[in-house]
Amino acid sequence: MKLRTWLVRLALGCIAAGALVYGLTHGKLSEDEPKPSAPPASLSIWVYSKGWEDMVHAFGQRYPHIDVQIRSFRSYEQLYTELLASISAGAAPQLAEIHSFYGVAQLAATGAAMPAEDILTAGNPTFLPAFSAAFRYRDEDWAVPFGGSVPVLYYREEPFKRLAGRAPALGTWEEVRQTLLLAKEPPGEEVSKGYGTMTVDKELPWFLASLSYAPKETGGPAAERTRSALELWRNLTHESKLMNPLQHDRAASDFINGKAGMYVGSSDKLPTIERYIGGKFSFDLAKLPTWKQEALLPGVHGLAVLKSDPERLKAAQSFVQEITAPEAQSALWNTVGLIPARTDVLAKLEEEPALSERLRRILSWIPSLAGRAPQYDDYERWKRTERMLEQIELNPQEPVEDARMLY
Repeated sequence: MKLRTWLVRLALGCIAAGALVYGLTHGKLSEDEPKPSAPPASLSIWVYSKGWEDMVHAFGQRYPHIDVQIRSFRSYEQLYTELLASISAGAAPQLAEIHSFYGVAQLAATGAAMPAEDILTAGNPTFLPAFSAAFRYRDEDWAVPFGGSVPVLYYREEPFKRLAGRAPALGTWEEVRQTLLLAKEPPGEEVSKGYGTMTVDKELPWFLASLSYAPKETGGPAAERTRSALELWRNLTHESKLMNPLQHDRAASDFINGKAGMYVGSSDKLPTIERYIGGKFSFDLAKLPTWKQEALLPGVHGLAVLKSDPERLKAAQSFVQEITAPEAQSALWNTVGLIPARTDVLAKLEEEPALSERLRRILSWIPSLAGRAPQYDDYERWKRTERMLEQIELNPQEPVEDARMLY
């Protein structure tokens, strides 16, 4: 009996010793083996404008544990319509580039967007009031502005200087018309027919609204301003024949290729124009000529944050902080021409001695910017204005519909 008990104890002791040796050896080896890295956080961003590659690359270097998936759209309208569909299907991205033109109020009404105050951390930057106002609906901000642009008039310098004997005066639309007519029918001088025409970029409702914008004016007076801008449009297309109808999709290329003497476009097109003209001819830019407007109406780019799980939401917050950092704001200005949204960055830019005269001129217009508050039916108004302008360009007798329902 005692022998059996001793044998049992001996066996148990061997088992314990073996377990101890295994733990010391195998356990030590396990500590030396590389542990599997945590799965990366994913972040889905939908964008429509250019220049995101460098921004995403810089973000990836700073946050290597976040896997950023960018989906690019050919236009803001396509992104906006697909964004609403994705929200309905429960498949929305975490971040979406949104424009001040339309869609802010409708996005807020879906309940899928988060107020910007919930995303920006304490000590968040101060943005240009006109940029912030573009995303403020029912006392809350529904996107974080990261840049913007203003409507400007680009023009070829040499033909107008040669014909007028000086730099052209382009402060009003009457002066624009007189300058273009001079190039269209030069006195005893051979000038390209294209010099006497102007072209307007495809964001037509923005330019129309800018020609008549008064920040605090609504109702009948605002409608009358819009009607006056429509009559100017009709005159440029038909009476003066200074603007070819329905050529807006190729407006920038027509100017770059010398087929138009003037071009109404956005200030963020300046880097593209400079690159493609490349010294082929001299050009300059002026503030959008005065018609009935009392302020400049900016076009603002922002990031809307859609509700998600805590991990993706934290990744979205990191990206918003990255794009609104001073370094990123300066990079957007230098590479894609977007006016920075941060007031402190703008103050530093204005002090740069090497800033070009064109860029300095654009910055000088910032005090005249006014914010346009979003409305729920902005998209419908935008499309209605596009149709109205198209009909006016096609038919000089086209009656103006209710101007209060236009953008």
